[in-house]
Amino acid sequence: MGLFDRILNARAQVTNLLDNAKLNSAIERHERELERDPDNLGALQELGLLYQERGEPQKACEVMLRAATIYFDRLDFEQGMLLCRKAERLASGETRLDVWRKLFEINHRLRRYDDAFGRAKQIVEHLMELGETARAADFVNLMPDLGPKDILYRRELKLLAGLEADNVATVGQVSSTWQRKQATVRDPDEYFPELSVLIVDDEPGILNVLETSLRSLGPQILMASNGRVACEMVKAHQPALIISDLNMPEMDGSQFFEWLRSQPDCAHIPFVCLSSADSEAERLAAFDMGVEDYWSKPFRPMEIRHRVKRLLKRVRPPVDLQGKLAQVSLAEVIQMLEAGRRTGLLLLTRQQEEARVYFRDGFILDIEYGAARAERAFFRLVGWTTGSFTFRSLPINREPVIKLNPQQLLMEAFRRFDEVEHLIAELPNRDQTFICGDGFERAPEVAEQIAQEGEFAANIERVRQLFDGSRTLDQCCDELRDDLETLLLVQELINQKLLVPGQVIGL
Repeated sequence: MGLFDRILNARAQVTNLLDNAKLNSAIERHERELERDPDNLGALQELGLLYQERGEPQKACEVMLRAATIYFDRLDFEQGMLLCRKAERLASGETRLDVWRKLFEINHRLRRYDDAFGRAKQIVEHLMELGETARAADFVNLMPDLGPKDILYRRELKLLAGLEADNVATVGQVSSTWQRKQATVRDPDEYFPELSVLIVDDEPGILNVLETSLRSLGPQILMASNGRVACEMVKAHQPALIISDLNMPEMDGSQFFEWLRSQPDCAHIPFVCLSSADSEAERLAAFDMGVEDYWSKPFRPMEIRHRVKRLLKRVRPPVDLQGKLAQVSLAEVIQMLEAGRRTGLLLLTRQQEEARVYFRDGFILDIEYGAARAERAFFRLVGWTTGSFTFRSLPINREPVIKLNPQQLLMEAFRRFDEVEHLIAELPNRDQTFICGDGFERAPEVAEQIAQEGEFAANIERVRQLFDGSRTLDQCCDELRDDLETLLLVQELINQKLLVPGQVIGL
């Protein structure tokens, strides 16, 4: 490091020390204010933000719950629930249960029985995951009446808590001793979303068959039509397994294999040969060269799938960190990986949803969640309070597309959360249906007018599908809580009467 670099580094360190000193001073000042006036809502909410900035989500959550309780005591339920939902994103373990109980109680008090049932279900499912069946049973047995659907809600909760058996008729159904039951839950040991497989063949039909066969195993499937293209893919993606034809133009399979073994970072990757020449001599020669396996064409796709599954199990790196988001919040997981300067892939799953977060040295390089990427994907994921996480240390060879550090991302996500909640609270007639009016074709023009530099584009097609007259405005907004830009568009479309009230739904 040169003198100029050392000076810059020293200045950066001094700046960080000054910023931390200012942050600690501000926290101490607000803590003293709360000692004098424990019900100072302004100090409580500011302190919550400061704790977040200092990377202490649990303390931030506790402060938000204190503020929420004061709002509830003052009968300001909406503001109290806003703080509870914000705390929910930070809380873990028993604290998250406390948040859910508080939200259950307030929703019940306001006779929002559907929402109360949703919170009750979260509580029971979480207690059952922890193995605390007695607490789950006590909660269900002591639960107050949940309105017109109480019998249905209570039965579902009793089933979850194991208090009732789900009696399904089985008369006349005989299961063979050898017949395997269809799995209802995907076995994580046979699913490999953190790995990639490179298939190399100059026949598009072979590529399509193999891609279709291996897709259900979960890996990213990379495809190349010859060895030269495959070399570039290996450099860019570092696949966990390579399946390559031997007879190809430009660079054949054996030349590709020789190049692979000449690369120190890639020589360890298992290499499987595909060949239509089922020659014993060629097979033995390939094994002598060090290939992993040799598969002859034509092949059975299901057999190939099982062979690949065994290979991926062998090369899969061990799990470094895993758990449930109901017990450890996503914010805490991200902060642990940042503090440990970890490099690898964080896999998040919730029912059939899946997201990948790529880390290098504790910084988030990129995020994939359905069609969303980068920051937009992150802002949607922060709302997850259920699901599972798994982190594996892996070399990550991709360019960073996220400029903010993890703490800045979290702060921006919570800022957007606040803006969404305030925006929804200001919308009128949320118990009515709204539909696209006669001038809705002007929606792209309106979206262009309200767009801000650096912000994401509003999803006009999503608005068109939601506002079809089958949902109240409140239900539509609930669907859009993870999409600030589209909500801003909805607000402006209502103001300009391009979204207009439909039939009033009776409550």
